[in-house]
Amino acid sequence: MIQPQKELLQQEFDVNVAEQGLLEKRIATMKTLLNEVPSSDPQYSQMAIQIQMDQIELDELKYRASLISKQLEA
Repeated sequence: MIQPQKELLQQEFDVNVAEQGLLEKRIATMKTLLNEVPSSDPQYSQMAIQIQMDQIELDELKYRASLISKQLEA
């Protein structure tokens, strides 16, 4: 693999991992807040949906990280 391309992949991988960390913290915070909000509160369902969307994004980031990792090993 061409060195500049490998460096770009490594940078993308590093950013990806950092984004995963931020999303994991956000999900944990949102879950904590969700436990403190009554289910009758309109914000409850909004937060629950946001947690699900964040989880989907996190799963996509993890999948992309695994693809990048394989490319870096090649």
